[in-house]
Amino acid sequence: MIAFFLLLTAILSFIFFGAVGEEKAFLLAPVFVLTYSLVLVWWMSKIKYFSAQKEPLRVPIDLILWFLFIIYGILMIPSSDVIFCSKVELVFLGGVIGSFTVWRNECDTFHKNTFLINFLIITVLFSALYGFVIHFKSPEQILWTERYTDAYEGRLRSTYICPNHFAHLLQMLLPFLIVWLFLSKIRISLRGLAAYAFIAFLPPLFLTESRAGWLGSLIVIGVMGLLLAWYRSKKLFSVMLIIIPLIGSSLLLAGYFYSETFQRRMTPVVEFLTIQKNNGIGSEVRDFRPQTWADTIEMIQCKPFFGYGPGTYRYSYPQFRERFKGQQIITGHPHNEYLELIADYGWIGFILFGSAWLCSLGRCLKLSFRSKERHHTFVGFAAVAMILGTMVHSFFDFQMHIYPNAMIFSGLLAFAMAPMERYQKNYGFIIKNKALVYICSILALIGFLFCLKIMLSDYMRAHAEKKFISARSQNVSSLKWAEKSIKWDESNWMAYQVKANILYDRRYYSLKLSDKLETARSEKIAFENSYIHNEKSPTTCLGLGRVNLFLSRHIDEKSESKKYVDKGFMFLREACKMRKYNDLYWWTLGSELRNSGFYNESLEVFQKTKKMKKSGSVIANIAWLERQLDNRIRLIQEEDAEKVDYKNNNRHIIDLESL
Repeated sequence: MIAFFLLLTAILSFIFFGAVGEEKAFLLAPVFVLTYSLVLVWWMSKIKYFSAQKEPLRVPIDLILWFLFIIYGILMIPSSDVIFCSKVELVFLGGVIGSFTVWRNECDTFHKNTFLINFLIITVLFSALYGFVIHFKSPEQILWTERYTDAYEGRLRSTYICPNHFAHLLQMLLPFLIVWLFLSKIRISLRGLAAYAFIAFLPPLFLTESRAGWLGSLIVIGVMGLLLAWYRSKKLFSVMLIIIPLIGSSLLLAGYFYSETFQRRMTPVVEFLTIQKNNGIGSEVRDFRPQTWADTIEMIQCKPFFGYGPGTYRYSYPQFRERFKGQQIITGHPHNEYLELIADYGWIGFILFGSAWLCSLGRCLKLSFRSKERHHTFVGFAAVAMILGTMVHSFFDFQMHIYPNAMIFSGLLAFAMAPMERYQKNYGFIIKNKALVYICSILALIGFLFCLKIMLSDYMRAHAEKKFISARSQNVSSLKWAEKSIKWDESNWMAYQVKANILYDRRYYSLKLSDKLETARSEKIAFENSYIHNEKSPTTCLGLGRVNLFLSRHIDEKSESKKYVDKGFMFLREACKMRKYNDLYWWTLGSELRNSGFYNESLEVFQKTKKMKKSGSVIANIAWLERQLDNRIRLIQEEDAEKVDYKNNNRHIIDLESL
């Protein structure tokens, strides 16, 4: 029963993933807490009924490696660049691996797993059909709300925001649909459902325009064909080893020449490969992916062994960004799971993760060939195909950082492996001692409390931000929620930042100077606390710069005022370094320099901003600054001329007096 509810939680998370908007805390906080609650209940049930268990608790070798990876991630938290982000990342991983543990122990019969997989197929089928309908009818809508971004306009997204992630969801199920067609143990009605779903998935998959999804799906189907051929005979496998690549390449060529959509999406790839072939690797690149990969490799070289901390790429990467110059675009992921793993966890973490991943893959493949039951073998083949397809997809995207996708992946893998493992003697570590069950239950309880603490803080922060944006000047309630968020976790730098933004808003609307100054001091403290826990947030640096400059203008003592001015511009320049190609940050720096009378520096900044975006405001500022500087030069020249005249007149007077 718990296995079903865990799967239902994963399904609900992908159904509502896009509907919650950009702020995923509203979805992930309750989903994480529910997942940890179910895992905790499962462990607690094992204490009560352990003595009556016919089957002992099984912990295979690959699961042990996954636990070691989580332990390594937990040990990295104190040295992480952004501690709170690392905590959220570890909660994410704990939920996925905890669910994987439950599924590996509970889903050990083909009959039980058939129900779970069919339930998943039906829900994804409805999601695909829904996506197909709204793609043509109202693509800007998602369930009951409007999509928060039109960044992927023209591409089918269903209940997701990014079409690549929905493509991966469809891709993962394709091999299981193929398997269902070949198994006599599956009822005819369900085999018909699988055939219909396979056909129904193809148009939405194509309309996602996900290049990685297309390639991953071809890999999935090709691997499935090769494994089935091997199972039949080695001679057939040898033939299919030639036929399948030919069919795959033929489909790609046909798509490129006869499909406008496919050609439009693949043209940049063809151009990139042509340039690299003609001019050498590392020559001109136009796509943001290879540009970001090159910068990420340089980033990794600075901290190769231990990385920057789990889940910190978004804040650690910007200082290394040089090649991709997209304006006002935040690079939260390198669109390459391998590079992101190395950047966040270092080579040590990557080796641990890779060992666990390859161990799961190797074990699934080994069990599939050794299994005496045909239906177990075929489902195992489907899981192997899913893993290899995901490995290819992961080279171009970050779909395994999307919680529902990671959960569905781990669920399908467990459904394939658990029934086969049930009949294996050399299974791995087996928990026979009741004391070990108590220890594991205590660890599950600690994980649940950790999750509750982190996610409640994150949820309250998101709630405070939402109320602040909707209420603006009436922000008493939002400030209270931000302070509650801080109480739950003092390392939540985003909660401090929200509090500071609320205080900035209050200062802006205050009419009395005394109230403005008092609020500004509290605002400064909140931004400083945010900066302590995350030195790499450009928003925090921008806020610190503005509040310091505001206070500098209302301090009588010159030396103290200069300190505030120096700090203010230091933080503003720091923010601009993190947002090198964001004209809004540079515009703010230029405006503050202008207001403080630093016209030369301001002109340099606005000229740099003009290269990013030739807005009317930037052009007007440049013209005004040039006039002011010309006037200054003219005044200086006039003053110099007056001094010369004064000296000449004095000399004439002295000469007359001497006569």
